[in-house]
Amino acid sequence: MTIDTIKIGGITNIGETILSLDGMSALIAPNNYGKSNVLKAIRFGIDFMGGSTKRKKSQMNFRPVIPINVQLEGSSFSFEIEGSLVWDKNLYNYLYGYSFEWAKTKEHDKGARIVEEHLKLKEEHESKYKSYISRNEALSCYLTSSTGHCSKTLPLMNDQLAINKLNNFDELFYVGVIHILNSLEIAQINTLENPDQYFNLITSDDDINEYSLAFPKNAKIGFFMNSLKKLDPDRYALLKNAVLDLLPNIEDFDPIQVELKKENNETENKLPFRLPDTFYDIQVKEIYNNQYTSIGNISSGCKKILYVLTLTLAAEINKIPLITFEELENSVHSRLLQNLLTTLSVLSGDTKILITSHSPYLVKYLKPNQLKLGLPNSKGTAEFKELKAAKINKLLRLASAEETSLGEYLFDLMLNATEDTGLLDEYFL
Repeated sequence: MTIDTIKIGGITNIGETILSLDGMSALIAPNNYGKSNVLKAIRFGIDFMGGSTKRKKSQMNFRPVIPINVQLEGSSFSFEIEGSLVWDKNLYNYLYGYSFEWAKTKEHDKGARIVEEHLKLKEEHESKYKSYISRNEALSCYLTSSTGHCSKTLPLMNDQLAINKLNNFDELFYVGVIHILNSLEIAQINTLENPDQYFNLITSDDDINEYSLAFPKNAKIGFFMNSLKKLDPDRYALLKNAVLDLLPNIEDFDPIQVELKKENNETENKLPFRLPDTFYDIQVKEIYNNQYTSIGNISSGCKKILYVLTLTLAAEINKIPLITFEELENSVHSRLLQNLLTTLSVLSGDTKILITSHSPYLVKYLKPNQLKLGLPNSKGTAEFKELKAAKINKLLRLASAEETSLGEYLFDLMLNATEDTGLLDEYFL
């Protein structure tokens, strides 16, 4: 499954925002603009799709993200994804979305109800979408036959999505698509956090009894790398080469597994279940050291590179359609950042990458069509736009004339342009 476009709005300070995703895309804007809000909104929208009714009620009443901006007050939350998926061995394009009203404090209208939902599909060679789910405030319908129309009534509660109810309709001919939508996951990585949390030796919630390549939770990097080495040595070699290429101060590293329990075969053979008591570490040999040391002893920047690369590869292995990184360039020098972006593009495969940045320096390592730029406005809302392809060469010439980089020029443009200058309409879609 891929996610090629995300449309989102009506949450925090985000008006309607459309993000077309390439292999790697970046949200570029000054501090305190709304970049993090967009990432949180995407996670919020995905979680709502697969969440229980209790979770949905909680989300529709979650006050910290209900819009209080005067331009957005009273607006509904809307979320839509578009992309491709494999169904019945054929490639289909899909369009799925929904909308709900936030909780209200009005006496006769408490809000907190889903008001719209739609699912459309078409085979890759088809020109028009066909409706499979159609819902508004008055009526909910779904398609029951491949030769029919989307007209069968589907009774739903105010806090229930059609895809959640149809997930139990085993005889439905497109239930495979419904299963895919209900199980959709993305990965969000906050690279501003302390990297040590990804490398704890033992965790209290350790419930793993055998090797697994499932996307690792926090503090599971050591376990995941051990599993990768055992279960997929080719990908492990790819990851190891990538790390060593990016970090020349590291000569070698090796994930290790240490059993802490005293072995007692006679007793253990009688146990119906053996509690795990194992820690996982990554032993690192730095070029100037005379011995291997624990991963915890290397610099935070090196640890960050290691877990970013590992989690990207884990997302590709688990076919996660999107992974996001906040402020990826933090604590990474500019030359290393360029090589890191190139390596991530290789490791990610079909997984899309979305990063945020408030730095003009990231821009010079990305193509102009990969940029989503936060533009100034008088409404206090976050609005991310793409550059017009026909204007890119002109912007490059203007930046060159001022002896500055495209990134620095664009940042000056974002900071100084206003809605009435005409610059926004000239250069941005």
